[in-house]
Amino acid sequence: VLIFERIREESAAGKNIQTAVDAGYAKALSAVIDANLTTLFTGMILYWAGTGAVKGFAVTLSIGIITSLFTALFVTRLLFDYLLRFGLKKLPMLMMLKNPRFDFLGYRNVAFLVSGVLIVGSLVVMGVKGTDMFGVDLVGGTVVVYNYQEAAPQQGIIDTLNKAGFTNPRIAYKVSAAAADNHKLEVMVRNSGEISDARRTPGAQIQELLNQTYPQLRLSGGQETSVGGLIGAEFSKSAILALIASMIGMIVYISLRYEFAYAMAGIIALIHDVIIATGIFLLLDRQISLAVIAAILTTVGYSINDTIVVFDRIREDLRAKSGSSYQTIINRSINQTLNRTLLTSLTTLLVIVVLMIFGGIAINDFVLLMFLGVVIGTYSSIFIASPIVALWHRKIVGIKETDTNFDESKVVEV
Repeated sequence: VLIFERIREESAAGKNIQTAVDAGYAKALSAVIDANLTTLFTGMILYWAGTGAVKGFAVTLSIGIITSLFTALFVTRLLFDYLLRFGLKKLPMLMMLKNPRFDFLGYRNVAFLVSGVLIVGSLVVMGVKGTDMFGVDLVGGTVVVYNYQEAAPQQGIIDTLNKAGFTNPRIAYKVSAAAADNHKLEVMVRNSGEISDARRTPGAQIQELLNQTYPQLRLSGGQETSVGGLIGAEFSKSAILALIASMIGMIVYISLRYEFAYAMAGIIALIHDVIIATGIFLLLDRQISLAVIAAILTTVGYSINDTIVVFDRIREDLRAKSGSSYQTIINRSINQTLNRTLLTSLTTLLVIVVLMIFGGIAINDFVLLMFLGVVIGTYSSIFIASPIVALWHRKIVGIKETDTNFDESKVVEV
């Protein structure tokens, strides 16, 4: 999308289609490589530091980045060459906004306030839930998913399980929008208390108990997963280490390619995205599992990709020595990439919504977190990351921030 948007800009500037294609690929090359390499390095770090699902996610992510980069730079260019050879004269493209000129930095205080409230609220939700916000694959326990016919009161099921010795039970009804008969009851217990029956698993015992107490449930087809506490703790440690290591890797790479201010702005935006998306996810009475952590890591990759595209345009506009103020340059850069940002986000959300409707219950948590991450990541790349860069360079020697006689060489870091 970034390459196509660049071609459209060059064509709108009056260049013929061949020249526009050449210039579009040349100008988009830096942003495409930086955005994909940042995510690829993240995948490599996750593979090194992660275990289990995180390591598997890293492999899939890395393969996807390499193939998409090859497709974007070589396959699409080959197709353009063939189209030009067969007489392509113009390339009409969808423009969601024509010449947008929004003062995004003018709303940064409002954006910071909203984000601050959301972050505090998310942290409060995490604090209230405590260890209950983690699934069994992170803290240990047993989770069983049954088919059911007619729902029974959740609190009644919890009380029944507590009385039977199953401690810390958690109940969730899940219904797939794509299939009316796909009703699932998820039961999670941290341990089985005093119940001990070597002939039957906890899932079989729970099924028998609940079918006797609530005949209308008619539970069947229990899919049981048990994870020991030590293994769950190891998974949690590995996931946290992988996330921290990947962010450090991003800081190093972005600092080398841009500067430290951009790296810190990008990381702050990523932390902002992870906290708020996770907080809203937990507020919807979901739990963090390894699949959800994979979704968080996917969100991190998407968010930094989007942010780097904006950063690359800011760097390009600064090199143009237009004489505009730093704030004007950043606003202009965000507006120049706005069509690409919206088009990428909306097409991604379209796929996610389809998965939410037709993907079934098994991936619902993953898809929900992805939906939240894309929306919040798009917001943060515009209203959080770029304004932080502007604030970092706020101290300008001898002139005001809004002075039109702006000289980039006079900018000093705070």
